[in-house]
Amino acid sequence: MIWRDGVTLPAARFRNRFHAALTSILPVEVVILAAKGACDRPLVMADELELAPALPLGDVLVEELPLDLPYSTMVVLLPESDAPFSELLGETVGEALLLAQSLGGVPMEHETDALYIMAHAAMRRAAALGLEGHDVESQGFCRGLGRCLSRHWLADRRPLLPDPLLFRRSDFLWQRQLAVYLAELDPGFSSPDPLMVPEDLLTVADAPLRLSDWAARTETMLRAVMGAPEREEAPLGSEVAARFNFQ
Repeated sequence: MIWRDGVTLPAARFRNRFHAALTSILPVEVVILAAKGACDRPLVMADELELAPALPLGDVLVEELPLDLPYSTMVVLLPESDAPFSELLGETVGEALLLAQSLGGVPMEHETDALYIMAHAAMRRAAALGLEGHDVESQGFCRGLGRCLSRHWLADRRPLLPDPLLFRRSDFLWQRQLAVYLAELDPGFSSPDPLMVPEDLLTVADAPLRLSDWAARTETMLRAVMGAPEREEAPLGSEVAARFNFQ
């Protein structure tokens, strides 16, 4: 899409509005782009994603588009669609949470818990945006979030879900059948109490952070909430020069 002029900059007014709402929920450096053609859902990627060996996405975008892309930026490609603003925002946030999970180091046995907790935190944050002057409708946001999570959690396991339309409901996150289904999907799922999720779980900074820093802070917050042990860094051998930083 990029090399065939299928990726462009959205209209400034929409781009600024979407950027403001997204970063109010997830404080991460992000660039908002529009994708044409076969793209039918939001795509959320790290700028360092390699499109080919030694060819990161960020370098290609800077070369092909009139934009400045700082290192460690989250790239969002939005489809050309008639989806309401809040639904598009919710679906994008869901994809961003999945990206954060892939970049972080939450133990595998806690991954379903982590995504479930982050989804509740995002929903609560979106509901508060209206009080802060953002034009975000919480029910639409949750439906968009549900579209994203249904792709991740359902896959070929749809028959296990009693209500096949569950993820289309604006209150799907609070339904008991979701917790039952996730427990069947992942035996390690502990059914965290949504009321115990801190309201500021995703507010890990007062200003947008680099993608790598945001993912790391989000992981730290999740580990604290879930009671997961802190990640232990593997010790470096004495033969490794101290000037190298492997963070």
